[in-house]
Amino acid sequence: MRRDTEVEHGGGEALGPLGQTDSFPNDAELSRTLMESSSKGVLSTLTGDGYPYGSLVSCVISGDGNPILLISDLAEHTQNVRLESRASFLVDTASSIDGDPLEGARLTLVGKMEILEDPVALADLYLAKHPYAAGYADFKDFNYWQLVVERCRFVGGFGHMSWMGADAYFQAEPDPFSANASHAIDHMNDDHADANLVFVQERGGVPEASAAQMVAVDRYGMTFQVSTKDGHRFSRVAFPEVAIESSQLEPFVIGLLQSLRDDA
Repeated sequence: MRRDTEVEHGGGEALGPLGQTDSFPNDAELSRTLMESSSKGVLSTLTGDGYPYGSLVSCVISGDGNPILLISDLAEHTQNVRLESRASFLVDTASSIDGDPLEGARLTLVGKMEILEDPVALADLYLAKHPYAAGYADFKDFNYWQLVVERCRFVGGFGHMSWMGADAYFQAEPDPFSANASHAIDHMNDDHADANLVFVQERGGVPEASAAQMVAVDRYGMTFQVSTKDGHRFSRVAFPEVAIESSQLEPFVIGLLQSLRDDA
């Protein structure tokens, strides 16, 4: 049975740890951001006798979000897609998760594989991300293919999942902070724990917080894991406006902190 969800902020068929909040990226945005930060994934194709066959491949993402692959005609997956174009592509964050890898985000894209007849621009994009591939990219038996996405299944961790159609996925934009978010998170936790506490006490709805650790930041705001006398919980602190450029991250954080201290 086909299930197309209306993708809203914090949307999906089940809510994540923050519940429903309009300051959180929707699942289509989370999906595009995850794809943008991925350099490899598992391509699953169908063998001639109908069995799913998974293989690890390198990828780059086209402007509209389709995975672009450079694969050999001799590879099993290539032989499969020449007979049956239906395929899926899985990316995940398991390698960056301490403990249970299923707590991390993952995305499965479902669609049809097609060979790119004139891949010049996408080939440059691919080789910029995977320069080692230059050694075989010009071999006659290697070609660029794309998975033309038809549906997506996003899982953001336990209790947070949704299906979305291709239109929602294609229209979403990757988060501009994704490339430098990890550095910002480490910096805030290592050097500005006092600021984290101010954020959750004043804007995060947890005035009784005793400590706060930033766990995520995106164009809409910051997410914290907060310590209270009743245990740990999550808190979301929205930015006053939505970011459109990566350079806005530091001034957004500093500006919000300054406004809170001025109001104190």
